[in-house]
Amino acid sequence: MDVAVRCNAGVPEDLRERAEEKVAKLSRYGPLADHAEVRVVEWPAAPVGERAACEVTLRGRGRRHIVRARARAKDATAAVDIAVSKVAHQLERMKGKVVGRSHPRHKATERSVGSSRPVARRASRPVARRASRAPS
Repeated sequence: MDVAVRCNAGVPEDLRERAEEKVAKLSRYGPLADHAEVRVVEWPAAPVGERAACEVTLRGRGRRHIVRARARAKDATAAVDIAVSKVAHQLERMKGKVVGRSHPRHKATERSVGSSRPVARRASRPVARRASRAPS
């Protein structure tokens, strides 16, 4: 995955490495994202808890796969962490939708021919339970 990190006041090397490492882990969600852009903005005049903002944008194949998340935090590394976790959650949901459409739950072979009722499945075995001990 191609990752670009930008900052309004120059990107510190540790922040760049952390952002690239975090965003690279998002490739486990499959080919939904090819390019990632991380923008970090720091405002010295902002309130104390929101001095750094981060925006993570992931672009995939075509127009349909664009995921974006924004986060504000006390420092830039925390903002990057929050934004990447938001993007991960969105990618997880998107992958579930994509896989759900390509793998239907009910196949034609599971239903009997000429009947609208599903084929009966074998019942699972009962689970053995431990006998409870009486308190001494």
